[in-house]
Amino acid sequence: MRALDHIWIIAGKEIREILTNKGLAFSGLFFATWFSIMAGLGITDEQIAGQAQLNNSLFYMGALIGLFVGYIYSGQTYLREKQSGIVETLLCAPVSLRSIWIGKALGVAVPSTALALLAATAITLIAGARSEQALAPSITVIVHLAIVVPIFIVAAVALMGFAQLMLGMRENMIVNMLTIMLLFGALAATRLIVDEAEFVTWTAVGALAGASLGLLAVTWVLGGLLSRERIVRTIS
Repeated sequence: MRALDHIWIIAGKEIREILTNKGLAFSGLFFATWFSIMAGLGITDEQIAGQAQLNNSLFYMGALIGLFVGYIYSGQTYLREKQSGIVETLLCAPVSLRSIWIGKALGVAVPSTALALLAATAITLIAGARSEQALAPSITVIVHLAIVVPIFIVAAVALMGFAQLMLGMRENMIVNMLTIMLLFGALAATRLIVDEAEFVTWTAVGALAGASLGLLAVTWVLGGLLSRERIVRTIS
């Protein structure tokens, strides 16, 4: 229970720092706004075709926007703290290393998920405004946005955070770019399957949910490799 308290305290600290850093908060908001507008305008104004395109767009863009906003925010949370030496002070605190890592991941994932869901809402409103009738996501897409996307974002951010803690300044930039490319490729492959089916199925939602849980499990196992000595040696 104490470890859980530590996690939420660290997560709250990271959320406050992201929200009070105007440049950082704006960069995430700008990215989410820009892509939601582009996605919303790209949906046809025809009712039936527009409904299918809306579901497909939300299925893909929700996870994609959360992924890239998480990438932007994790740089502040992990990398810059190593560059400034703040992480050394944090490592001296009577808190487990896993609690620090998970707390920071949640602190990044919460605002990233919030922006992803706001972007999905904006896409729906923009597409609905251009259609003769109101458009709304299907129940499968709603479940995907409410459950699967947050899990995916947490897993992705935790994985990027692990790399940034374990590797040196140069190496983690390369690894994180490779991670982003792999996750982006996985999302793109999932979208191709959805586009071919012409509508979002429970199978597609379940497949991405299973992949996200698998990624979360792998990341949790990797967390056992973290050590304070290793992190300190990577600080330059």
